[in-house]
Amino acid sequence: MDIFKPKPKKPAELFGRAIVFGIFFIIVLIFFLIVSKNDKSVESKTQLLNGLANYKGFDDKQKEDLKIKNAGFWQYSTEAGSANSIISMTDRLELKTNGIFWRVTRYAVGLPSKKTAGFIHVSTGYVEPFAKTGEGIDSIVCNVRLIRQVYINDKDTCYGPSNMDTTWKIIANGKQYEMFGNKYSSYDTSGQALFNFFPQGLLDIVDKTTVYQCRSETNFNVFFKNAVQSDMQTVVVDSLSSDAIQKIIDTYYCLILESDAGVFQFHKKRSQSLKVAFGVTWEGKVVDCSIVKFSLPDKKLEARLTSDICSWTFPRLKSNSPAKHIEREFWF
Repeated sequence: MDIFKPKPKKPAELFGRAIVFGIFFIIVLIFFLIVSKNDKSVESKTQLLNGLANYKGFDDKQKEDLKIKNAGFWQYSTEAGSANSIISMTDRLELKTNGIFWRVTRYAVGLPSKKTAGFIHVSTGYVEPFAKTGEGIDSIVCNVRLIRQVYINDKDTCYGPSNMDTTWKIIANGKQYEMFGNKYSSYDTSGQALFNFFPQGLLDIVDKTTVYQCRSETNFNVFFKNAVQSDMQTVVVDSLSSDAIQKIIDTYYCLILESDAGVFQFHKKRSQSLKVAFGVTWEGKVVDCSIVKFSLPDKKLEARLTSDICSWTFPRLKSNSPAKHIEREFWF
C-alpha cells in the first residue's frame, strides 16, 4: 500500500468538513460585522466628544497659577427683596492655594405658618482647574472631588455621599468669582472678621465620628419640599379661595415642582407646557389630580409629576366645605 497516496474521502466525511467550514465562515463574518459596527460606534462617539470638548486644557503650571490666583475667601448671599423672598441663602467658600476648599451654604426658608426653617450644607474637597471654555478669558471648567459633606437641619445632622467627582463652571480672575450664575464678592478678612467667616464649630462636624450616614437622599430641594408640606398641615384658616390656592402654588409649589422635574423654569417665554387639574378638600388634601395636557412625550416624567402634585398639601379649614377645583398651567 502506498502510504503517500491520498486516502479517498467518504461522502459523510466530506459533508462534515463542509459543515465545519460553513460554521467557521459564519463566525468570521459575524466577527467582521461586529468590528465594523464598533468602528462606527467609536467614530460617532469621537465626533460627539469633539463636538462637546471645545475646551483648551491647562498645563500643570497654568493649573497651579490659577489655584494661587483665585485662592481666598469668597461670599455670596441673596439680596433682600429678591424675586423669591421666602428663601434666603448665604454661601461662603474658602479656596486654598493647593486646591483644597471649604464651603458652608446656609438657607433660611419662610414657611406658611410664618415660622422659619434652616438648612446648612458643609462640604470640603479639592478643586482642579481643567480647561478654558472659550466663552471668555476667565471662563473655566474645574474638576472637583467632593471629599466629605454634612447636611444639617432643625431636626437632624447626617453625612452625605463622600468621595464624589463633579465639575464646577466658574468665571474667575482673582478679583471676581462667579459660580452657578451667582456672583461672589471677596470677603474682608481684616481684624477679627476672619474668625467669623465660618460659623463656629461647623467645620469640625465634617470629621465627627458620631454623625451617621444620611438614610435617604438629602439636599436642599428635598428639605424644602418636606418642610413646606409638613408645615402646611399645621396651618388652619377660616376660608381658602381659589386665588389663595394659586398664590400658594406660586410661592411654594412652583419651586418644588421645578426641583422634582429637573427641567422646569416657570415663565411663559418657553414653548413647552404642563396643564394640571385637581381638587383641594377642606382638610387641605389634593384629590382627583390629573394631567390635562403635557407637551412632552415622556410618560415616566408625567407619572412622577402627577405623583408630586397629588402629594401637595394646603391649609386646613376650620369647618367642612366643598372641594375647590383648581386648574393650572406651567410653562417651561
